[in-house]
Amino acid sequence: MSFDWKNRESHWAELRTRLGALRPIFPSGPRGETCRALFDDFLGLALDVLCDFLLDPNVPPPSGTEFNEIALLHSLLGAQNDCLLKLRDKRQHFLPD
Repeated sequence: MSFDWKNRESHWAELRTRLGALRPIFPSGPRGETCRALFDDFLGLALDVLCDFLLDPNVPPPSGTEFNEIALLHSLLGAQNDCLLKLRDKRQHFLPD
C-alpha cells in the first residue's frame, strides 16, 4: 500500500486505528507498562511536532476547528505544556477583531 497524499487524512485515521488496536498486545506488568508508555509517547511526539510547527512566527495560527481538535488531543493524551496557551495567544493577535 503506497501513501496517497489525496487521501492522507483517511490514511492516517486508519493508521491510528490499526495501531491503537494493537496496543493491548503489550503485557501487564513493568515491561508492558514501559512499552505502552513509549507507544503513547510517540503519539505525544506527533502532537509536539504539530504545536512547534504552528507556533512558528511564519505559520498562520490554526483555525478554530483545528485549535479545538488540538485541545482535545492534548486532553486525551494528558499533555502538560503551554502549547494551547501560546496557540490561543497567537490566534488572538493574528485574527482581526
